[in-house]
Amino acid sequence: METQRQKPLLFTLGSNPNLAEQTSKLSGLPLINVQVGHFADGETIVKAPYDVSGRDCFVIHSTCPPVNERLMELLIFVDALKRNGAQSITALMPYYGYARQDRILNQGDPITGLLMGEMLRKAGVTKIVTVDFHSSRLLSALPLPHVDLSAEGLFAERFAETVRKNGLSNSDLSLVSTDHGALERVAVFARHFPGAATAYAEKFRPAANVALVQAIQGDVEGKICLLYDDIIDTAGTLRAAIEALYKKGAKDVWVAATHGLFSDDAVKNLSGLKISHMLISDSIERPSPIGESVSLAPLLSDFILNDSLW
Repeated sequence: METQRQKPLLFTLGSNPNLAEQTSKLSGLPLINVQVGHFADGETIVKAPYDVSGRDCFVIHSTCPPVNERLMELLIFVDALKRNGAQSITALMPYYGYARQDRILNQGDPITGLLMGEMLRKAGVTKIVTVDFHSSRLLSALPLPHVDLSAEGLFAERFAETVRKNGLSNSDLSLVSTDHGALERVAVFARHFPGAATAYAEKFRPAANVALVQAIQGDVEGKICLLYDDIIDTAGTLRAAIEALYKKGAKDVWVAATHGLFSDDAVKNLSGLKISHMLISDSIERPSPIGESVSLAPLLSDFILNDSLW
């Protein structure tokens, strides 16, 4: 007679404490907080907390700043789980650092996002689960099974509620991409708002983290523009796009972004801009988050409960 498989174990290494707690509540799996330690010379040590032999393990951990430390914490813990006999190890990585290093543009360039995937596979990860992965090119090249979830439905639900509360209709909206390359993401988002216009910013980058918007293509005059992107880093692109939208006659600007890095001068770049609503997911948890937080816990818990491994 076949015995029932044990429930999986849910771990967190501390990068997403609130998201991990909410995912635990929604999935019904107790959350195991793993202690991350350091030796005097700075080396990291992370131990499997107890017997994981034959168990399916889920580890919630974004490789957000400090990126390299977070990555080492995950690699070391996964190795510990594997060496202690875990049946499977699924890395739930709401934010996957290095995803923007996805191609060779100039001689000598690395593809560090792919290297990360290879290291995770070698350490013992069975499957990677990400949210709004930056590069479809890199995602398809990852050397192990992967699932990419999206926060678009969560953002769309919140914005639709705001539209209703303010007596607006979809025809008052224009869904805007910060560049031509993100048009596909915005096109999918626009399905939640039938009848809304679409537009995109024409930009180029003279240097890393520097963006210049040359023009806005599409219908934005008199519209409430919903700027939707996957990452806000220094917010230079976002600021340039918002300024260009208002110059072209936008009535208002709302913003949604899955990953809020807010590096360097991001807060300064956003100051003084008219942004009536900003939604940021909790893929990266900040002590003083900018904008209104949207939890990814429903996405992660649904994946855990429906995963075919158990």
